[in-house]
Amino acid sequence: MGTLIQPQKTIPLPAGAKTGRDGTVSWTAGGKKKTGKLSRTGSVTVHVDTWTAQYTDEMGKVQRVSTKTKNRSAAEQILARYEAEVDRIKSGVVTREELDKAQARQITLADALGRFRTKMVASGDTLDHINLTLRRIAQFCHETDIDSLAKFRRETVEGWMAKEIKRKKHSARTVNHYLTVVKSFVQYLVDTEILPSNPLKFIRKPNPELDRRKVRRAMTEEEVGRLLQAAKSGKYRKKNKTEEQALIYRLLLGTGLRSTELSLLTPNQIDFDHNRLTIEAAKTKNKKADVLPIREDLVQSVKKWVETHGIQPHDRIFRFNKNSIRRSFYRDLRVARIDRIDPDGRSIDVHSLRKTFGTMLARAGIPLTTVQRLMRHSTPFLTAKLYVDVDPVDMTQALAALPTFG
Repeated sequence: MGTLIQPQKTIPLPAGAKTGRDGTVSWTAGGKKKTGKLSRTGSVTVHVDTWTAQYTDEMGKVQRVSTKTKNRSAAEQILARYEAEVDRIKSGVVTREELDKAQARQITLADALGRFRTKMVASGDTLDHINLTLRRIAQFCHETDIDSLAKFRRETVEGWMAKEIKRKKHSARTVNHYLTVVKSFVQYLVDTEILPSNPLKFIRKPNPELDRRKVRRAMTEEEVGRLLQAAKSGKYRKKNKTEEQALIYRLLLGTGLRSTELSLLTPNQIDFDHNRLTIEAAKTKNKKADVLPIREDLVQSVKKWVETHGIQPHDRIFRFNKNSIRRSFYRDLRVARIDRIDPDGRSIDVHSLRKTFGTMLARAGIPLTTVQRLMRHSTPFLTAKLYVDVDPVDMTQALAALPTFG
């Protein structure tokens, strides 16, 4: 026989609370009188307002589930429903899996996506990230004919992955991106008790190294010079725009910032007196704040730009988005006569400027751990693998530094 209970929890001693001789604490919150018991640690033990249903499931285990209601009558109905479900399972009328799927069908896919969006907004994710995530989940559901939460199954997802890689519609890296967002969505459904378990938990990502469609390369110092000259040439820009574009490239090359981070940069993030740049968590890819040094010549260039254009402390220094900067970059490559793809199939894009930053630091003899710190990577392995190009000449020179053996 199940019961209804009101669990206890501890809270800090409320401001203005009165304590009686028997340890009873009373205070007023939201116009209502509250009471509790003073604990030995100085906190207050109170009963949770909502009722919890306690019952024994079909496996003989005691379950405690919040009814999320303060109304005892409503809580009793929820408890009765749980007990009825156990009786149905014991009698063989239905299985627990069938009940869970039936409950999942009560929330539509659209409603679940709406809740997931709210969660991402509350987590501080950028609008671009939120929109891209939801687009990929929607595209995945469309391609797999998933129109309800109950249809998220391991075999469905792995079948889609195999088909996409086989017909080469998406690279392994892109498939990984889709899998990551779909798995995060399903895990959210589990965390919020919409789904009982994560059917995608043990799906492994394909190895992107076996199917790399795009291999990005760093630019050479000579190519960087030509790119900056093309930006300043004014061939297809107004005069003030040429100066701005050149400054954007210099900052990307001299700080290792991602283009999105630079587009959100404001003057109050730069310490013009001590040559430091504060990276705000909300504006980064990994949602981690950081403080980085910045070269004095770049600081002075930014300061001059800000003062000349009257940019306020909380205003964006540059007005561009990922599409406009990509168009400008490719135009400048054409003016500079730099091929977007080299004979080895390696490509150059805006993000190559970040790779160039890491590669030039490494070639200057900067320790890998320092390069990792400047690029804000989680591990030196990521820095070395994806963001530092090692030229055969560099390797030859390294070997020449070895002593002669024998």
